[in-house]
Amino acid sequence: MNHLEVLKYYSREDIQNAMLSFSKDKEVVGSLKDGSYLNRPDILLYPKDIIERVKKGVVAFHCSVENWFNPMQLSTNLTQKEMDNLRKGFDFIIDIDSKVKLSHSIAAAEVIYNFLKDLGVKPSIKFSGRRGVHIGISSEAFPETIDFKKTSSRYPELPQTLAEFIKEKVKEQILEELISIEGGVASLVKCLPSISELSPYAFIEIEKGWGNRHLFRMPYSLHPAQWLVSLPIKIDSLKSFRIEDAKPEKVKANTEFLVNKEGEATELLLQAFDWKSKQPKEVIKETLIRPRYTKVVSEEYFPPCINAIINGLKDGKKRSLFTLITYLRNMNWSQEDVEKKIAEWNMKNSSPITERFIKTQLKWHFRQNRMLMPANCSSELFYDSIGICKPDNICNSKSIKNPVKYPFKLMKRNKR
Repeated sequence: MNHLEVLKYYSREDIQNAMLSFSKDKEVVGSLKDGSYLNRPDILLYPKDIIERVKKGVVAFHCSVENWFNPMQLSTNLTQKEMDNLRKGFDFIIDIDSKVKLSHSIAAAEVIYNFLKDLGVKPSIKFSGRRGVHIGISSEAFPETIDFKKTSSRYPELPQTLAEFIKEKVKEQILEELISIEGGVASLVKCLPSISELSPYAFIEIEKGWGNRHLFRMPYSLHPAQWLVSLPIKIDSLKSFRIEDAKPEKVKANTEFLVNKEGEATELLLQAFDWKSKQPKEVIKETLIRPRYTKVVSEEYFPPCINAIINGLKDGKKRSLFTLITYLRNMNWSQEDVEKKIAEWNMKNSSPITERFIKTQLKWHFRQNRMLMPANCSSELFYDSIGICKPDNICNSKSIKNPVKYPFKLMKRNKR
């Protein structure tokens, strides 16, 4: 879009009314085509404010998640206490950004929406303007106090806790949806060949970097790279949403964003804080590396879950095919031996997978120039949900977080 087209879009009465309605109590900052921002703080009060900024070269508008008594009093020189006194409250925005395609973000948004709905919250949804989706809960949805402290002063602690809680609770379901969209685990991994662990958050990012004066793209703002509108979407239109729907000439500003009933997110907040209180104070993320072991590991050292797969399954066969191939490859099995074992395993299944599907998966795996890992033990989708997670005394060791580590732990114990 050229400057006149941008000016024409922001001159529309319906767009101006929607943006001004949303900008109440918020810091609103314009950004130029190169991504740089105009001076902060800034606000929008009248239609002419929008036009004046566009004439200065603004192509997009960003607003604060925080609501302020007087946004123009904001300054980098304020102390935390002064910021807390100036803050009226804050909206909670879940920023979902896909690394590959918009359909992944939409699938994640639907899972999160349903999770929140089950807790009594009806969030708003909007297209970010590129490959992302924003899910929003307004400040009105949160109680005024939590643990005898003003909720408005629990920023950014509260939204950070909510983001962590939601990410953990929906992780497996999002992964299942992504696998379903792509038609299988191998097809999903092919979308992003550089991944080292099968996690939904390898394909989508959910922002957790909340800080003071955090901004997000305003509803009905343009995206300067795509020239698409950051468009609010009704939940019943989410699955049918297409990029074309966000073209400026097709957009009508008739859908609200961040509208909630007073206090409806209280239960969500209580559950999130309860979950957070039960988490370890410091979580050390283990990076799984292929063991420096060149010999073939025999089946006598396999963990219970892998043995359960080998004995044949009724459910989860395609997921377990991925687990079995990656596991055997990490045990230094040759391609010939892996293919033979997979064929034997398939005959034990209640309804065998088609030979064509298995050949496709094997061919894909052995074409990779890197070693993929099976899903971690914490992945309910790959283990517990299909009834193969039956831990023994070695599995229960805190050092076992992936089936690949089991045989080396067992060998070490036997050696002792």
